Formats: sequence, structure tokens, C-alpha cells
Amino acid sequence: MGLPNYPVHLEDPLFQGFYDGLDAGELRVTVDAETGEFQWYPPEVVPGRPDARLEWRAVSPLGHAYTFTTVVRSLLPGDHKDEVPYTVILFEPDDAPGVRIAGVLVDDKGVTPACGMRLKFRPVSVGDHKIAGFAPA
Repeated sequence: MGLPNYPVHLEDPLFQGFYDGLDAGELRVTVDAETGEFQWYPPEVVPGRPDARLEWRAVSPLGHAYTFTTVVRSLLPGDHKDEVPYTVILFEPDDAPGVRIAGVLVDDKGVTPACGMRLKFRPVSVGDHKIAGFAPA
């Protein structure tokens, strides 16, 4: 299996905490500081609560695949034919129901992906940055 190599938008402060977490080996999502409710993806303004303050919080590295798809032909601009195939996973952490984080399946060693399969977060380096990776648990 390959890995998609595309530039991430590290200059966007809205997602900086997510990428800082990847660098630290943590899976971080935003939560409402007052209510503790998860807000993923991080909105610029929380619906119905424009004064809400969001903070980044690490969530469990264990969870399951909500859904997946295997990419066999890249639609990214440029030459990416050496990076396919790869499997994109929507990961739901055990302690954050309803939060679904996009990443790639890694260390699959021939395992057939399936909805509900147990996974463990494992960030992977691609080029000069890290992306969210999830390996069979």
C-alpha cells in the first residue's frame, strides 16, 4: 500500500492544533471549553454559540473504522501513480463518539479493511509533514 503525498495547509490556524498533535504523537480534536462537547471539524463559530471558546484536547488512540474507501487511481494534481493504492479511513475514537477523523490505513499487512474494525492511531511521516494513520489494533 502507498501513502498519499500532498501539501497540507499548515498556515491555517483553524487546524494548527491538529497538526501540532500529530507532531506530538497525539490525536487532538476541538471541544467546547464550557460544555465539553466535541466540535469536529473545528468551526470558525460554534453554531448557536458564537461566544463559545474551543480548545484542543487529545482523544483516545483506540477506536474503530466508521467507513473506508480504497483509492486505486489518484485524483490529486501532478504525478501520484506511485502512491496508490491506499485506503482512506474515517476513524471514530472510543472516547469521542460521533467524531470521525480522516486518515489512512497503515501497517495493514494484507488485512482487509472493514467497517467497525478496531484501529489504533499511528501518525506517519509523508514528505515534510505528518498525516493521521490508523493501524489494525
